[in-house]
Amino acid sequence: MGGGARAIEAISEPTAPTQSESAPTGGVAERSTDSRRVNVIFSGDQYDTLQRLAKMQNISLSDALRQAISLSDLIVNANAEPDTKILLRKGDSLQELKIVR
Repeated sequence: MGGGARAIEAISEPTAPTQSESAPTGGVAERSTDSRRVNVIFSGDQYDTLQRLAKMQNISLSDALRQAISLSDLIVNANAEPDTKILLRKGDSLQELKIVR
């Protein structure tokens, strides 16, 4: 990986429950088989942004990435509807959020 890119380890296959998902009785909690791991390579800047977002909210990198995916899904779906807009107001400024390709 050149150019400062960083990878998050992942494999596209069902995952096993982790220790944090263990049942209180010491058994293993069941996990949906639709959970997947994904191999992602970020640029150094993207990885740093993800780390900063996670640290600001005191959450894991995985949770910060899940939030980003959910927000992107919300924006993409809103942009697909002609009568729906997502607006960001900061003081007197009003901006429409869109995914630009």
